[in-house]
Amino acid sequence: MQLCAPVGCPYFRGMASVVVEFSAQEPERLARWWADVLGWHLDTRSGTVVQPTGPGVPLRFVVSARAKARKNGVHLDLRSESHDDQNTIVERLFNAGARFADIDQSSDVPWVVMADVEGNELCVLEPRKVYADTGPVAAVVIDTSDPRSDARTMATATGMELAGERSEFASLRPPSGEGPFLEFLESESGPEGMLRVLVE
Repeated sequence: MQLCAPVGCPYFRGMASVVVEFSAQEPERLARWWADVLGWHLDTRSGTVVQPTGPGVPLRFVVSARAKARKNGVHLDLRSESHDDQNTIVERLFNAGARFADIDQSSDVPWVVMADVEGNELCVLEPRKVYADTGPVAAVVIDTSDPRSDARTMATATGMELAGERSEFASLRPPSGEGPFLEFLESESGPEGMLRVLVE
């Protein structure tokens, strides 16, 4: 997490904005891919940013001098409205160039783990009522050694509200009730990788 200059996002109005930044070998290509699969708008007026067309968080894409070498400590969970919709999303992502990914998940989990065209992991979730108003991105998931402490720090920085908490997990939700959750999962590896969450 990092504090920077504002980008702005209407679903976090009155708060600091949350931005997910992708380091990429080909930032504009990866941004166009995400814009297409989410149905969002690519804005290249000041950098390369995919802006939500409804509830969501901006996705910024910057050039990386290094290639992805291991599992990211930050990933996006995509929302589905039904099991048929989940299958449709998986098929659409696969046809767009995403591939199935193995991150040591159990074979019986109800979500589908995939990777985008530069290998960044994402999950297509089974339908969950809690994500009804998030838009296509249900959650931004952050690996951390201390979920509850990091969630409280982020809540203070952004004005987001605590939505759930236990020893190995904590989640935040915009007070408007619209837009993705920020979810913190206990992990020894931490949030390092090709994605990072910025507070601006």
